[in-house]
Amino acid sequence: MQLIMKTVICLSLMAFLIFSGCVSWYYSGGYGIPLVCDDVQVGYISGWPVDWHVIDHYKNGEIEWSIYKASGSLTLKSTGEVFEIQESDKIFYSKGNFSFHANLVGNQGSHYILSGNFDPITYEVFVEKAVCPNGPKN
Repeated sequence: MQLIMKTVICLSLMAFLIFSGCVSWYYSGGYGIPLVCDDVQVGYISGWPVDWHVIDHYKNGEIEWSIYKASGSLTLKSTGEVFEIQESDKIFYSKGNFSFHANLVGNQGSHYILSGNFDPITYEVFVEKAVCPNGPKN
């Protein structure tokens, strides 16, 4: 009975997403981002794989917006500190708005909260706001 209920709930959720114009999908890939504190880049962290959950919204067959949620581990090569990342990217295609918000917590006490914009073609990241409550541990 529980299996039937879970199947019905999953199918209902999928039908809702399809009829509302949303498509949900997952992928894994490499990732890197500059660490910024007080408007100064203090390092660059990267890692593989980072898991992504993507929700695309379509209207009249055209994609309107997407939300990308990232999670995984990244490493700052200079110190070996490992960061857990939780990130949310929002893309509004018609407005050309590509923004991100990342929360990075390191295993050596560093913590960064970054937000800004990115270029979806070159993958260049522009950090516009950075909060480093526990600054870099060099």
